[in-house]
Formats: sequence, structure tokens, C-alpha cells
Amino acid sequence: MSAGALRRPVYVSGIGESRPVPRDPRAIPEMVLEAVQAAYADARCAHTDIDAVVTASVDLLDGLTASNIAVTEVVDAVMKPETRISSEGLAAALHAAAQIASGAYDAVLVVAHAKTSMADYQGLTRWALDPIHVQPLGADFLACAGLQAAMLADGDPGAERRWAKVAAERRRAGNGTFLIPSSVEEILLSPVIAAPLREGMCAPLGDAACAVVLTAGSAAVRLTGVGWDLDSHALGERDLRRWDGLRRAFARACAVAGMDPRGMPIDLVEPSCFYPHEEEMFRAATAIGERAELSPDGGLFAGTAPVVAGLSRFAAAARGVRAGRAKRALAHGAWGPAGQGQAVAILQAGA
Repeated sequence: MSAGALRRPVYVSGIGESRPVPRDPRAIPEMVLEAVQAAYADARCAHTDIDAVVTASVDLLDGLTASNIAVTEVVDAVMKPETRISSEGLAAALHAAAQIASGAYDAVLVVAHAKTSMADYQGLTRWALDPIHVQPLGADFLACAGLQAAMLADGDPGAERRWAKVAAERRRAGNGTFLIPSSVEEILLSPVIAAPLREGMCAPLGDAACAVVLTAGSAAVRLTGVGWDLDSHALGERDLRRWDGLRRAFARACAVAGMDPRGMPIDLVEPSCFYPHEEEMFRAATAIGERAELSPDGGLFAGTAPVVAGLSRFAAAARGVRAGRAKRALAHGAWGPAGQGQAVAILQAGA
């Protein structure tokens, strides 16, 4: 599905979320169940209407082997086909869309979850890096993001204040449950945690779950474009100043949607940007201009959870289209060190 329209229409029929909070006292299955039940209620369906399930989770974050097994019952995967995606929730949604577009299933439930409050998330990300050359340095995903930001800021003395302004704008729009600095000066005075990134420039991480029901039957929101890309894992084998993988994923999604990526009419954009410099990289890779509304709810800066981030942006984009705020919206997911993996979904009013 890298080119040409989807063989079969795919619609977003239901959305449910367990909103991100710094620490959810519930066990993972309870948190996931809330999102699933909300998605079923939104789609006006029952578990018997679901043909298959795609889940997104990471064993290291949950402290479990095959972390999807812990939620098998609450996602209604008992005696049903289930696929587990160990990367990002939006990647799981695109996998489910491929299942429907191929004609394999008519209705698929997509669920993503993560609880960063259970362990040192950044410490765990070290295990995803090269064990010979990178892990001994103590590097993690935050250090990779700092290295990326440092390369972008080199020769750009205004970068830090510009990024603080972006972070402040997103935080004010989010008005979430995380007690975090929301003014430019507060952000610039917050501790440096991965130079030049400051604590206030980082999207707050917590616990969350998101569920989406995709169907072949007509609904208010239709998925028209899908694209994904996995860049080189080795940091030295790609230019960290650019998200070339996103550029390719975006071009593929536009090709599926039958649109010109250079003049694509996008009204709403929901990127998965954990840091403000990533937002600049997103804009550069997609060439989406200022006309598109970007993260009106604050995006990930309202609070997020790894793995869930992209699927939550997919849900936000679908809500925007459904509410009539946008005719066409783009959702984005990223995973891996410095945005190694990239996924794009294009949504529009159902037809």
C-alpha cells in the first residue's frame, strides 16, 4: 500500500482514551479497559462485532514478557486473531487498516498502552540502543534528542528561546493535569537535562491508554492515506538534523490518498513531537504551512505516554474531522532513537 488508493475503504468508527496522568493508581488492564469500553460506546458496538485486535505495547515498559498477554481479556482478544506491535500506537492502527483494506476483516480494535510511572522510562530506552558502541556511553532516547537538538542549534543563537516559545504555547493550549512550567521564562530557567534541551521543553510523560475501532462500514471519518518508514538504527548513518524517514512516510501517505504532497490541503495537523525542535523538523519534512492548525489541544505537551502518543494523535485528528473543525487532518507517530521510525495517517470526512 505504498502507492495508489486503499483497496477497500477504512473508517474510524470509535475512539476511547484513558487520559494521560502523571501516575494512574490502576493496574494496566483497568486503565486499558476504560479506553476500550469508551471506544465501543463511541462506535455503538459490542465486542462481538470485532473481528480482530491489534495492540501496541513494549515489554520493557510493562516489566513483562509478551506484555499484550496482560490485557488479552480486556481487549477482547480471547479466541480472536491478535497482532502485537512493539513500537508505536499509530503503527498499530496502520497495521489494522491494512487488514481491513485487504478484506481480511471488517472491524478491528486497536489499543495502545504504557505506564511510565512504573519505572525509569529513559533508563529503559538504553536497551533499545546499540549494545556495543552506544549503550556503554550511558546514552538513552533523551540523550539522542539532546544530540539532535544540539546539532540543530549549532549556529542558531535564537533556537533555545524559539523552542521555549513553542513549548509554552503548547503547554498553555493543553491545560492538562501535569504541573509544569508554562511561560517562556519559566521554561528557560528550568534545568538543562540534555543540552540544549531543558526540562520545560520536554513533553510530560505519564500513564495512558487509547483505543480506536476501525471498520469497513461507513462512518463520519475515513482513513484515506497511510505511510510509514524505518530509518537506519545507527545514529551516525543518518542526518539527525532532518527527519528523512518522515518525509518518505508523508510522501507515501499522500500517494495512497492520491494527493500532491507539495500542495496538500491539510486543515488540522497532530504531530507526535516530544520536544519543540521536533516540531520544526516535522514542519520541514512535511512542508505543511501555517494555514494548518497544529495541535490545538496542546499535542503531547498536554501529557502523553510513549507507545500511546501516535494513536492519541490519530484520535485527536479524527475528533477534529468528526466535529467539522477540519475537512482533512494528518496524524503522525514516531518511535525509536531520534525519530528512527515514522508513521503518517491522513483522515478526512467520511464518504
